[in-house]
Amino acid sequence: MMPIDLKDLQNRIAALVGTRLEEGQSIGEDLVIEIPAGYLAAVTETLVDDFDCSHLSAITAQQWADQPDWIDVLYHFWHGRGFSLRMRLPACAPEVPSICEVLPGADFYEREAAEMFGICFTGRHQTPPLLLPDDWAEGPPFIRKDVQHG
Repeated sequence: MMPIDLKDLQNRIAALVGTRLEEGQSIGEDLVIEIPAGYLAAVTETLVDDFDCSHLSAITAQQWADQPDWIDVLYHFWHGRGFSLRMRLPACAPEVPSICEVLPGADFYEREAAEMFGICFTGRHQTPPLLLPDDWAEGPPFIRKDVQHG
């Protein structure tokens, strides 16, 4: 497998989004590309259709103690090299399109992020619980820093 050409990928994503992309901080050797959340499904389709990239390694979320109004969501991909797509979501209404129709393997990761951070993945029929006990549904998202846990 030839490693993905990250410059070509950035140019294609920029054309989709209609604006110049900011290159985020790298994670080790992996490039982080910042995208608007509303374009995630289209960018994922481009990865699969045009770059034959369908290896989603993980979806992770972070909420920094010094920036509790935001949740960073990262989609980690691998295609001969690692790279991540990053979106910054408002903590008051964290919402991003589901990519399960394009990459069914995203289901587990989306369910985990929904449960732990309260992220709404739009376009899903349902987001069933994954890790927490059934009675946790009445509590706040487990890992959020901007809500009180009893």
